[in-house]
Amino acid sequence: MAFAGILSDCTTVLFFLVLLLGASRLYPVGASHNITTILSTNQDFSEFSAALNSSNLTAEIDRRTTITVLAVDNGVMAQLRSRRLSPEAAVHSLALHVLLDYFDDAKLHSLTAGSALATSLFQATGQAKESSGIVNITVRLGGRVAFSPYGTPEASPAVFYQKSILESPYDIAVLQVSALISFPMAEAETPAPAPESAHGLADLLSKNGCDGFASLVTATAGAARTYQRSADGGLTVFCPADKSVAAFTSRFKNLTAEAQLVLLLYHGVAKHYSENVLKTINGEVNTLATDGTKSFDLTIMNDGDAVKLSSSSSGSEARVTKTITDDDRIAVYLIDAVLLPGELFNGSAGAVAVAPSPSPVTSPAPPPAPATKSAPSPKSKPAPTSEPAPAPDSPRADQRNNAASGMASWSLFAAPVAVALVLWGEWHLCG
Repeated sequence: MAFAGILSDCTTVLFFLVLLLGASRLYPVGASHNITTILSTNQDFSEFSAALNSSNLTAEIDRRTTITVLAVDNGVMAQLRSRRLSPEAAVHSLALHVLLDYFDDAKLHSLTAGSALATSLFQATGQAKESSGIVNITVRLGGRVAFSPYGTPEASPAVFYQKSILESPYDIAVLQVSALISFPMAEAETPAPAPESAHGLADLLSKNGCDGFASLVTATAGAARTYQRSADGGLTVFCPADKSVAAFTSRFKNLTAEAQLVLLLYHGVAKHYSENVLKTINGEVNTLATDGTKSFDLTIMNDGDAVKLSSSSSGSEARVTKTITDDDRIAVYLIDAVLLPGELFNGSAGAVAVAPSPSPVTSPAPPPAPATKSAPSPKSKPAPTSEPAPAPDSPRADQRNNAASGMASWSLFAAPVAVALVLWGEWHLCG
């Protein structure tokens, strides 16, 4: 009887351990991937990776499981820029390339009836009209796998699967495709160029204490056109006062043409922020200088009754001193300094603030400590300070993300191994 009781207990333990092992396989710990790390293994996808990051799609991809990312190389990303989509339409286009299902090479070539429909991240946002965010996957003649917007004729131009970049079954697959999936809604979101001259916005600025900045915008190739195009869909301009621009002019002339364009576009945001909304942002926004390869962010903070603008990486700061105009599409604010994007100036200098003298103001050196007659004591070491948290995109942050991903991946492996070891021990005990 005692032996039968022991055998019964062992059988019960083994039964529940088998159930636990099955549950650990059915219910994984969660997403253990990092799309930025995956794409960083090949520089051909650097622009696509940067575009995902600047569009705030990276975090959405990393938090999801059972997902497929259709990546394109830098040459295809150049085509996206040439289409001059509005910022919103560009995000929608990229979100269309994130499928909320797992498709690897084997699954693509074994589709039931040779086709499948996949919901994209764009469709999941609720911003897609009807079924414009659904992707049709078909196997064409010769076994080529094509991706196209749902509802388009099969004879229409399609995007073709080229190769697999990464396959982590039922977690994430990253596949390279031949081009960007084009859909009419994205094109419709891009406003047509205004028939009037691009000098319209410059005229508005020049009449309200921003003549210096308006002159630079008009004289810089691409700047006026970008501002005017953005004005059609909503625009906020932070215009440095004339005195600030005058103090910065000589330095501006020494910049490369590309750097001049970036600096001017850094003072604009492709969205209308009213005066009340501006005081509630307290965070980073993408400026007009942001493109598919680089992200030029500007931090907007409420500072009491004022609004402060800054670029944390360059130490550049400015304050809004006046609202020039605020209508239903365009808001223009006067600021007291020229903003310097940190990505361009590498933190070597701050903004050029309005001052009676153009010479930089330096902080006075601290006065020397008074002499004492007591014997000198050995210098004490400074108390250790807490280490600042790394920025989200810093290498150390990536290391921590990678470590977290590694722990998640290890947990997926460790649970079954631990259960197997316990099974082995119970088997020998019961044997």
